[in-house]
Amino acid sequence: MNRSTTMSFRQYLLKFAVASIALFTLSNAAQAELCKKYKQVQSNAGACGNCFIDVSSIGGRGHYYAIVASNGWIAEARSTHGDTSLASGTGKWRSDVGHAFAGTKFEVDLEQQGSQLSMTMDGNVNGQRQIIRAKFQCIQR
Repeated sequence: MNRSTTMSFRQYLLKFAVASIALFTLSNAAQAELCKKYKQVQSNAGACGNCFIDVSSIGGRGHYYAIVASNGWIAEARSTHGDTSLASGTGKWRSDVGHAFAGTKFEVDLEQQGSQLSMTMDGNVNGQRQIIRAKFQCIQR
């Protein structure tokens, strides 16, 4: 190999290494762990200034989470396709919450984008499908 071929091969390797590191960093940034505590900032079920959810990791293979809401529901979810910023699972409203959702089971999907968590809760109330969509702000990592 001549000197110019060796130099361009080195430049190619350097560019490849930089691009690989950048892609690895971006993919890991997109898969941020869920926060430990969130405050509700928006919901199609109505405003709730005192609604919080606590998220904790639980044992087992993969990423499993226990979610406890201050307004009367609990859920368990697992990260989706190895992406810790996405989780899906099932939950249930407590029977003593005093509204139509009391005692109902639901499916839940969570997606963290930066410091905000989007939640979709899908269940049946008195035979009618009900979907609650809410946004939460991370307040404790």
